[in-house]
Amino acid sequence: MVSKEKRFVLHMVFASLMIFGAFTVPAVLLCIRYQDYNELAHIGTISISTFIIGFIGQKVFYYDINRMNSRICFMTTIFTWLTMIFITSIPFYLSSLNLSYIDSLYEAVASWTTTGTSVVNSDVMPIGLQMLRASCNWMGALGIIVIALNFLPTWQFVGRSLVITEIAGPGFMKINTTFRKTYRRALAIYISLTAIQYALLRLSGLNKSDSLITSLSNISTAGLMNLNNGNIISYGLAVKIIITTFAFMSSLNFSILLLATMRKFRELTEGPELKFHSGRILTTAIFITGILYITYNRSISSLKEFGNVLMQVNSYFTTAGYQISDTSRWPGAACAIILVQMFIGACAISSGGGIKAARTIIALKTASRTLYHHIHKNAIRPIKYAGTPLKLNTLLRCNLYIVMFVVTYLFGALILSINLDLNTALSTSLAMLTNTGTYINQTATTGILDDYSVVSKITMMFLMLAGRLEIYPFILIFFKSFWKNDNDFF
Repeated sequence: MVSKEKRFVLHMVFASLMIFGAFTVPAVLLCIRYQDYNELAHIGTISISTFIIGFIGQKVFYYDINRMNSRICFMTTIFTWLTMIFITSIPFYLSSLNLSYIDSLYEAVASWTTTGTSVVNSDVMPIGLQMLRASCNWMGALGIIVIALNFLPTWQFVGRSLVITEIAGPGFMKINTTFRKTYRRALAIYISLTAIQYALLRLSGLNKSDSLITSLSNISTAGLMNLNNGNIISYGLAVKIIITTFAFMSSLNFSILLLATMRKFRELTEGPELKFHSGRILTTAIFITGILYITYNRSISSLKEFGNVLMQVNSYFTTAGYQISDTSRWPGAACAIILVQMFIGACAISSGGGIKAARTIIALKTASRTLYHHIHKNAIRPIKYAGTPLKLNTLLRCNLYIVMFVVTYLFGALILSINLDLNTALSTSLAMLTNTGTYINQTATTGILDDYSVVSKITMMFLMLAGRLEIYPFILIFFKSFWKNDNDFF
């Protein structure tokens, strides 16, 4: 007899399989359009079989509940994601690319975690696989469980817990609407932004397939592997501006986009995260432009250079990771600024990676208030975020996450340094954990990953997943108490 805990987990896994099967239809259609029957057989079989199996399975294992222990929610999230990754690796393994299974698994992990890295050049990857990657980027950014909840008669409170475990981060969202309406609106917003970006890219001159793949990948801050392996220096200004604008929008806290659609502009401007995120992008771009201006003896066009630097800084800070400027000519000071701020990444509850702007703000406020108390020991001044005092539990979770992020980064760099030089190991660990996929002067694509050992690739996959799921699910599975058998329902 299947326990109620297992029924719940299996229900969500099968429901996600059904959604995966439906969302891979565009990849099937592109295979038909370009007469790529070899990939059609593999992707088509996976699409149809996962949809049918998922549809039947989620019906069989449906279990109506009201509340769920967070441990089972974490378990549901990690099992669902691992299932999606292993299934996605099958078309890559069976494809004409002749990839090893480790490389196929690497492609699947990079796809779902929205990390702009690949072992295959875009000019040799079949169009069907490019579309499959883009579809997984899109589902991974919003969250496969979040998408599934939009199509299921699922539970209000459990749905909230699942969303929090899949898209973690301090959101501080104050919106007078039910949580179910919120993630339904989330899906509508992401679909709308993707459609608008597609239309603009078509108007800018990109063909239909490139516009669709680029829109799906860019709105999920997953890089642009289909466009010259993410290097779009040679593309027109219109394409660069469109890609930069939508990458920035997708790196914002979803509550900002939600408030904008609800025309609550006053509440939107009260939050510190938007100001912090946009302010550091603009300030960093100005500072680096100044460095380039001085370094090259004022021989550059300042306005044009500032535009390129601003778009490149946006690429790194949103964790999109595409190349829009020649960073190989940047001085060491400019590179150091980028690398340090890559730790912060995008905003909380967004498709971007990193520590997140909200946690950074809280950490800075905590440090400032701690120093203040050293001077005024009897003062009582609570730490506030957007005018609201933060609970001790919130402060501990945010600051603990930063510590765990740094420890995971150093651990990844340590393992990578077995086969790589120290500089490459440190940079690669950061690029993978923040789901950026690239770093200054380097792109982790074919020709570079060929030299990476199996241990290095497995480590990079672990870092990508830890960064996307915000570490906690992967850390918890190594604790014996996480697997204990008790009553997980309240």
